[in-house]
Amino acid sequence: MNCLYNGRIMNHDIILAVLPSSKDDAKSLKEIASEMGLDISRYVDWIRAERRLSRSLRALARWGWVALERRQKEEGHKFWYNAYWKTELATQSEEKMLS
Repeated sequence: MNCLYNGRIMNHDIILAVLPSSKDDAKSLKEIASEMGLDISRYVDWIRAERRLSRSLRALARWGWVALERRQKEEGHKFWYNAYWKTELATQSEEKMLS
């Protein structure tokens, strides 16, 4: 699945490339978007990108490439968010592509 955002294609490979390989280093949606270089300075663009990124991450989770855990921010306003990281399936696939 490819999504176009600001002239850039947002696909699963790009998303997996910025995800950490362990639960301890899991990232929030905002952190993933930031590492992908998505412009989040404009609110409307951010909402559109967030929906597309979120949809892609849910699909990756359904297929077993990504794991997620619902977490609560401990500092400041205590909102809930999903933290994502690669699964063993994604890491094995990466190793196969590199060899």
